[in-house]
Amino acid sequence: TPLYSSAASDVYKRQDSFNDDPHVALRIAEPDGAIREVEGFLREPMAAHDRGDREDFRATAALRVACRYRPRMPGVHQLTLSARWRDGRTAEVRLPDVVAAGFAATGIVRVDPGDSRFFSIDGRFWWPVGLNLHNTYDIRSRDVNATRLTPARGSLTYAAIIDRLAAAGGDATEVWMSSWNLGLAWRGDWPGFQGLHGLNLANGERLDAVLDHALLRGVRVNLVLNNHGQASPKADREWKDNPLNAMNGGPCSDPADVFTSPAALDFQDRVRRYIVARYADHPAVWGWKLWSEVDLTAGKGEPLVRWHEQAAKRWRQLDPSGRAVTTHWAGDYRRVDPAIAALPDLGYLCLDAYRRARAEQDPIPLVDILAGSLHDPTRGLLRFAKPVIVTEFGASSGESPADFRAVDHLIGGWTGLVSGHAAAPMLWWWEWVDQGGRWAPYGAVRRFIAGEDMRGSDASSVALVSESPDQRLWCRAWIRPGRALGYVLASGWGARGGEPPLVAGATIRIADVVEAGRLDIQWWDADQGVMLSVSEVAHPGGAFVLQPPAFRGHLVWKVLRH
Repeated sequence: TPLYSSAASDVYKRQDSFNDDPHVALRIAEPDGAIREVEGFLREPMAAHDRGDREDFRATAALRVACRYRPRMPGVHQLTLSARWRDGRTAEVRLPDVVAAGFAATGIVRVDPGDSRFFSIDGRFWWPVGLNLHNTYDIRSRDVNATRLTPARGSLTYAAIIDRLAAAGGDATEVWMSSWNLGLAWRGDWPGFQGLHGLNLANGERLDAVLDHALLRGVRVNLVLNNHGQASPKADREWKDNPLNAMNGGPCSDPADVFTSPAALDFQDRVRRYIVARYADHPAVWGWKLWSEVDLTAGKGEPLVRWHEQAAKRWRQLDPSGRAVTTHWAGDYRRVDPAIAALPDLGYLCLDAYRRARAEQDPIPLVDILAGSLHDPTRGLLRFAKPVIVTEFGASSGESPADFRAVDHLIGGWTGLVSGHAAAPMLWWWEWVDQGGRWAPYGAVRRFIAGEDMRGSDASSVALVSESPDQRLWCRAWIRPGRALGYVLASGWGARGGEPPLVAGATIRIADVVEAGRLDIQWWDADQGVMLSVSEVAHPGGAFVLQPPAFRGHLVWKVLRH
């Protein structure tokens, strides 16, 4: 069964899918007097059919131009729909009023206006915990981790995995709009795509389904707009199939031209306008990620900086929601380009935290890379005062010992938390997690941070001195007045994994001078995210040293001032 009706192909001959002719817009007069306008987008309504081995989308109605709009405050909203044709004709119609009840809210994730290191949703602190669901299957995971290849069932696969992620305690993920997944623009001789002349409307419907289901489960999506292979001559090479390639009728003779060619930039802006029109008002979208691992593309130096400058600025102009824009670097924080990271319209920073761990080497501990991402005195990203999130991490991006990957999965969320990351690091290997039933770390972190708020100009990550008779320990805490969230780890186990050692007789020195008062001390199981004990102490003032109970491998704790 074809994915497209014959009507769709006829319309594409006389009208592309960029809403240029006619240009349609919806104007909303909101109850407070503000005027908001959203652009329309071409849509072909489709229904999903589950074949078992794949998901087919079949047209259910004729092409139409749609506008997506959600009231953000209670009261009467007055709607006016307008259209403008290239030949100068215009039309306008007043639609029935929309009356909304309830309380004012957008549901949109934003960089927090009071503490730009973190995110918030309508003023509420949000510290995401999630897993990278980049694509619906991963050949590399099969080759590296011996996982089974998941059938490519599109939004149906995403729905199943998002259900399990949410049930485990996760509320965030990352999804790629790649040519084999949810991409809208690619070479025209691939099924569903229209080259430079239109967009894959079936994938538009599919992405709607993914976002709708994510929102239903309380999960936000970091949406990746371009993956590095699309403009790379070396890494995951897809340049040969890019519609911008001159060999496919495009304007670019070299992949680096993607970042400089006026025709390429114009095409990117048309796609950008469509994505904003269709998805900007969807609260499941966490943020716009311009590239995955942009340092692996052919873009380099000043041209790449200028591309990010204009692209991020343009996203900010088009998207009225205030949602942030980002880009992403491979390897670890030392590959981040400071000139791009400092751009004012780039709202947050995404990076990898791979440690290239091999059994025969003395591995760099993951805790050093995650903490260093912010606090390295020469390359740390704290200086940019932006949210920093790791969307790929753990042992290696390729083969590594199973114990290394397992321990990194267990300790990553805790390390990111106490180091001041804006989200728990996201593991790339979702099939390894799902097929192995390795969901426990997500619920553990979620239960620990429930009700916590890390924001504040006087809040920071502090490296603490922790000692035990038999083990070398690593310890950090996120401390703000009256509250500390801490994590202590047996360093050797954190580097190589295996059987977690028993740590007894440890001490954690919080500070040499702590004000007198009553304090509650909570000890939490780091594997399960359950409180082990709580005790109240009357601190007389001066040095404050904690004495943890015996634990295996790692332990989390809270100190709360009455």
